[in-house]
Amino acid sequence: MFLMAAGLLLAACSTGTDVPAAQGNPSMEDVLPPEAAINIQNQISQTLGVAVESIHLESIEQMDWPNGCLGLPEPEEACTEVITPGWLLAFNIDGQAYRFRADQTGMVIRREP
Repeated sequence: MFLMAAGLLLAACSTGTDVPAAQGNPSMEDVLPPEAAINIQNQISQTLGVAVESIHLESIEQMDWPNGCLGLPEPEEACTEVITPGWLLAFNIDGQAYRFRADQTGMVIRREP
């Protein structure tokens, strides 16, 4: 499992393009580093009040966000002004579409409006 995830991650890094979920709807663990996938799933589950099992990845794209707030600062929030590598993730949760931004570690996650 780890070797497959590492291979998919390296392939995604080398192309710099979308990693579509249309290929059998991969789980986040298939594309992201395992710790990042777990962090993202847990935070989305808590934020939306849904079971982790109901979070279905639709697509994932590597991104370079313009700041530490992933380009989505809250009012009056100070963000580090540094390019922050991460991911744009699209999910289907109970028939509803959601898009989230995450840093590489999955520790900083922002829901797109």
